[in-house]
Parts: sequence; structure tokens; C-alpha cells
Amino acid sequence: MTLLDVLTVALIRGLGEVLPIGASGPLAALPGLAGSDDGRAALAVATHCGILAALLLYFWRDVLAMVVGLWRLAKGKPDAGSWLMLHVVAGTVPTAVLGGFLALPAAAAVGPVMAAILILAGGVVLLLCDRLGVTVRRVEHLTLPVAAGLGLVQALALFPGVSRTGITIAAARLLGWERREAARFSLLLAIPLILGHAALSLWHLTRHTQPILSADLQIAAAAAGLIAFAAIAAMMAWVDRHTFAPLALARILLGLAALGLLLWSSLI
Repeated sequence: MTLLDVLTVALIRGLGEVLPIGASGPLAALPGLAGSDDGRAALAVATHCGILAALLLYFWRDVLAMVVGLWRLAKGKPDAGSWLMLHVVAGTVPTAVLGGFLALPAAAAVGPVMAAILILAGGVVLLLCDRLGVTVRRVEHLTLPVAAGLGLVQALALFPGVSRTGITIAAARLLGWERREAARFSLLLAIPLILGHAALSLWHLTRHTQPILSADLQIAAAAAGLIAFAAIAAMMAWVDRHTFAPLALARILLGLAALGLLLWSSLI
């Protein structure tokens, strides 16, 4: 793989995994990146490690509260951190279970053109849900059934082109969540899922090859982590006072651009 491939994948994953844009769709629409299957798998592990570090660093207070909350829960004295941890677990389990059965069929069912269409459609859905949603609820108002429901919704992201962050934010906005809180819980849900995905990808990779922490993979992890942290900070600051409209429009334009590139490549 070339350095350009490494940086391109790091940029797509660093932005797409934390913003309501998605990474699987653009990567599916650009199947030639990183060359071999092993190269793509190794880059996925490296970039996920960088993004995970960015999430843990940005949300360290929530993560610490959940760790302490787990200890308090074990003592029979649950606090707000305990409930946040339980809600994250409730939102993670449906996606993890469905992913075990549907991840490969879902990925195989979506080709580059369909992925581009889903990117575009996801932008429209986010724009409409953000406009229709009121702003009255916070994470503190969350219940376990609602958290599990959001987990079922985010399982749609098993299909390349459906952004996990985007679909959960859209659903949370329809339920009346404040924009910052919708983004916050969506990104907290990303932590266990990204950790699990990276571990599973690494396990599959080690079954038929010997992973080597090359300079390319170190660059990918560092670049993805820095990009993801900057993107998280920018989005959370933006939605304090503004809507998700620019991100939704960016997703629509990305989908149109992907469709245009695919059409152009089919003509030449």
C-alpha cells in the first residue's frame, strides 16, 4: 500500500467513524484503496486503535464515571455513572449480537453504487430528523428500553453507507434529545463497538498472516486518532449552538460525488 492509501483511509475512518457521515460507505465506494484484503484489514485495526484512543481521551470523564459506576453497582450503590454504563451496555448488545450473524451478509449485499446511494439517503434522513426533533431530553432521561432501541437502530450500520453515528443521532433527535446529548451518547456507544471490531479484525488477520506493526500502520493509527479527536471536538462545539445541517449536507454531497465518480469510472 502507498502512503497516500494510508492517509486516505485514516482520513475517511477518522472523520467517518465519529461524524454522522460514516466510513464503511466511502470505503465501499472506493474498493481499490489499500490493495489486498490483508492490507485493508491491517489498516482497519490500526485506524480503529487511533479512533478508540481519541474517544477515550475526549470522553475521559464519562469513561471514568462508568468505571467507578461499575464498582459502585457491584457494591449495590448505583450512581449516575452506573446507569450510564448500563445504558451503553444495553445499546451495544443488540448491535453486537446482530453483527455476529449479519455483518458479512450485510457487507456482501451492498455494492459501491448502493453504498453511495445510502450515503446520500442518510444525509437526507439526518437533515429531516434534526429539523423535526424537539430539544427537551438529555442522557440523564434515558431508560434501558430506549438505549436498547437505539442499539437496534444502529445495527442498520452493518450495511455499508449507513453511518452508525448518523443513524443513532437521527433516532435520538426524533426522540427529542438535545443535539449535544445525541452526539455524546452515540459516540459513547462507539467505544465498545470499535474496540470489539478492532479485536475481531485482529483475530481474523492473525489466523492466516503474521501482523507486523509497520511504519505505515503507526502512521495510520496516529493520523486517524488526531483527525478523530479534532472532528469530535469540532462537532461537539458546533452542535452546542447549531444544527446538524452542515454535516447532513456534507453527507449528501459526498453521496452525490461518489455516484458521480462511479458513473465516470464506468464510462471510461
